Amino acid sequence: MTNRTPNESSSVARLILSALAAVVLLTGCQRSISGTYLVNDKASVVWLELVRTPDNHLTGQLSLTTMKPDGAIDRNSVSVTGAIDGENVSLSGSKFLGLGAFTLSGTLQGNTLTLSGGLEPTPFPFKRASLSDYQEKVAVLDAQSKSILDSRTAAQDKQRTDAAEAKFVAQIDQLIANMKRFDSEADVHLGRFPNVEKGYEAITAKISTYVERERQIPPGSTASVTRSQLSVAAIQASLVTDQLHNQGTVLQSTLESNVKPTADEVTTLGQMCSVATPRLSPAQNEERSAACNRLSNAAPAFRQRYADVVAGLAHLEQVYQHERETQQGLLQTAQRLQ
Repeated sequence: MTNRTPNESSSVARLILSALAAVVLLTGCQRSISGTYLVNDKASVVWLELVRTPDNHLTGQLSLTTMKPDGAIDRNSVSVTGAIDGENVSLSGSKFLGLGAFTLSGTLQGNTLTLSGGLEPTPFPFKRASLSDYQEKVAVLDAQSKSILDSRTAAQDKQRTDAAEAKFVAQIDQLIANMKRFDSEADVHLGRFPNVEKGYEAITAKISTYVERERQIPPGSTASVTRSQLSVAAIQASLVTDQLHNQGTVLQSTLESNVKPTADEVTTLGQMCSVATPRLSPAQNEERSAACNRLSNAAPAFRQRYADVVAGLAHLEQVYQHERETQQGLLQTAQRLQ
């Protein structure tokens, strides 16, 4: 064995270590490719899991978590296969993000796997990372998504609340306008009711006069003709009674179809005014309170006139029935006198 000086021994050791380092560098890329890698930005997290087979082929899974502009989270995953040759890496898959097939290629240098291809030609530097690193990034994205979605939901809820409140106040104002219009019309009808009642009674009196005249006609050659004329006049007068009654029937129908729903709505909106609405702004609460006060002030006069018209129509119906029955008896008498 040849003896070496200390300097010669040190040089040989450095040479051997350099050679071993080169071997590790050349072979380590192929062995260390197996593992998990991560790349992310503000709106997405990409997770890559790779396993190297002894024949330098690769299998794995590519997962993408993306936050859309509206805050929704989209999750996609696809199996990949590929190969490694030194530092060069290629991966391929299909049916991912609308692609029929895609290929990614790049290099592995240390803990960084840089790939490009697919929909985005810009290289992506995947960093070796643990599962907890990936879960942490996804959790951050999920939290951002939840914040956006919650804000969107809150904004939509406020928009619906604002619209509903505006509609409520407008509904009260429209209702008050309808009430005031009815108040004016009711005053007109209530002023006419006494004349209608007198009209029924006057017609009955006229028919009674015709029948009495018919009764007083002495027998003679023209008596039957005169009696017939008086009977016809009595019948025609009774028809006016029905015409007056028809007008009341139309008013009664209008009251049931138009005014009663208004009265019901006064009750409904009055009850809604008494319900607290905590989600309203101070300005909306003030506007609601003012509208409810307007309704409260207008309601008593409307209810009174509505009740008066209902009672007036009911009374006129009783008068009509009584006068009509009396008139029918007189007409029957007139027929017998002919």
